[in-house]
Amino acid sequence: MIRKSTVSILFFVFLPVSLIFADCVVYLDRDGDGFGGEKVVFDYDCPDGAPTGYAKKGGDCNDSNRYVNPKAEEVCNGVDDNCDKIVDPPNAKDCNRYYKDLDYDGFGTDEYKCLCVSEGDFRVLERGDCNDSNPKVHPEAREICNDLDDNCNGEVDEGENVTGCRPFYRDSDNDGFGVGDDTKCLCKPLGVFRAEKTGDCNDNNPEIYPGAYEHFDRLDNNCNGIIDENPAHLPPPPPRKHYK
Repeated sequence: MIRKSTVSILFFVFLPVSLIFADCVVYLDRDGDGFGGEKVVFDYDCPDGAPTGYAKKGGDCNDSNRYVNPKAEEVCNGVDDNCDKIVDPPNAKDCNRYYKDLDYDGFGTDEYKCLCVSEGDFRVLERGDCNDSNPKVHPEAREICNDLDDNCNGEVDEGENVTGCRPFYRDSDNDGFGVGDDTKCLCKPLGVFRAEKTGDCNDNNPEIYPGAYEHFDRLDNNCNGIIDENPAHLPPPPPRKHYK
C-alpha cells in the first residue's frame, strides 16, 4: 500500500521540468508605459502577463518618462524618445526642411533633409539658389550687369539703373541713333531703347541720322542742321538700306 505522502512525491517527480522550475522574467515598469528597464525574475510562472508594476518587455531607457520607450515616436526635443541611442534623427516629428547650401549665402538648392537642427551642408531654411557655387548669386542679391542671373528670378541683367548700366536712347526707326535725352540706363537694349548714340533728327526715317549721306531731297539727311548742302562736296551715295 502506497502512502499518500508517497503519491505526492511521485506526482511531483513526474511533473514537466518547465512547470517545476518555471520563472517569470519581467521588467520593472515605473512609468507604466508597457516597457521596463530593470530586469526582475520571479520564481513562479506568469504566462498571461506581468504583475502590476512590471512589464513583459524591456528596453526602456528612461523609466521615469512614459513617453520614452522603444515604441515611442521620435520628436525634435533633444531626447532619445525610442531608446535607439539616437537623439533627434532625420524625419523626426516637428522636423524642418534644411536645404543644401554649399556657398554659405543663406539660400539652398531644392535638395533638403527634414532635420531637428542643421547638419553639415544642410544648413539653411530658405531655398531658391540658382547657383550654389557663387555666394553672390541668390534670391536676395542685387542684379548687376554681368551676364548672370544674380537674383535667381530667371532673367539676366534686367531692370533699370542697376550697377554697371549704361544709357540706351529711344530709337524707333532702328537706325542706331536715338532722339534727344529720352534714355534708360540698362545693361542691354530693351524694346525701342536700343541705341547707344543720340542725335537723330527724324526718328521715323531710318535713313536720316548723324553721318548719313546727304541726298538732294529737301531733307537734312545727316542731321547737321543743313538741308541739301552743296552736292559737289559730298561722296557718292551708299547703297540704300533695307529695313524690316
